[in-house]
Amino acid sequence: MNSTSVARNVLLYVAAMFITSCGTATFTKTGSDATIESLRSFQLAFIDEFAVRGKKFNAAAFNAKVNEGNAKFQQAIADEKFTARRPVLVDLKAQFDADAAHLKSKASHGKITPALAGEMKKDVNKIYDHALGR
Repeated sequence: MNSTSVARNVLLYVAAMFITSCGTATFTKTGSDATIESLRSFQLAFIDEFAVRGKKFNAAAFNAKVNEGNAKFQQAIADEKFTARRPVLVDLKAQFDADAAHLKSKASHGKITPALAGEMKKDVNKIYDHALGR
């Protein structure tokens, strides 16, 4: 083989590897995006369930839902294959924890206002959009 054909074969091999790895990264990121969207849906539903004006605060139900959320976030972090997304998921978990603590404080003292759920959901959507690079 002459050097031109070797160089051409090496270039084709490198290009094939690059294209294959890009496809894999996109697939992984797409799965990661779906996980983040699932966590967003959970957190928004959590707010809808517990940020209700006039609803009696049920600590047992609240704690059970927080535990469910914690499990979902921990599983998402453990399953994440796109390494750069793990810190993002950790940050989203911290935000869920902060929102849960804030909601617990407001709900347990009967201080749920009509605007609370809307503001919390707006903030959650902004944070998740940022995590997804939107």
